[in-house]
Amino acid sequence: MHKKISLTNLYFNRFLAIRYSTAFFLFLNLYWAVFLIGSNSFVASLPIVIFVLAILTSFEQIKLYRNHNNYLPYAKLFYQTILISYSIVIILLYTSWFHFFFPFLKDTQEVLNTIMGLLIGCLLIAFLMLKKLKRIQCNADKHFQRICAYEEINK
Repeated sequence: MHKKISLTNLYFNRFLAIRYSTAFFLFLNLYWAVFLIGSNSFVASLPIVIFVLAILTSFEQIKLYRNHNNYLPYAKLFYQTILISYSIVIILLYTSWFHFFFPFLKDTQEVLNTIMGLLIGCLLIAFLMLKKLKRIQCNADKHFQRICAYEEINK
């Protein structure tokens, strides 16, 4: 029984970085949506859509505890959506569209640079998570190798 629980936890922890980054994006987009709704901006639909995808991704990952699966379609869609939408926001950041995406912030160089840094960091995280999802799907991740070694020891 102990070996089975340990193995289940090992498979579940395989997605630990993805769970934490999903939680980060979930709250980031929740706050962004709240501020946009408070500013009556029509662009609030963007963080709301990303927030809903984050919730679906979270539920998908919760199901992994009982049913291990290598393919996470909602997670893949979620991180692809972040890559595309945040790239568009970066492109529009230094235009007059800035006030549609961030009407609650001043249009200063310091604010623009801070938002640019945050968005680039988010793009990097999303890219790394997509790469990790691909490795997990192909069973090419290091965590899977450790799981196989654990199974081999406990035969």
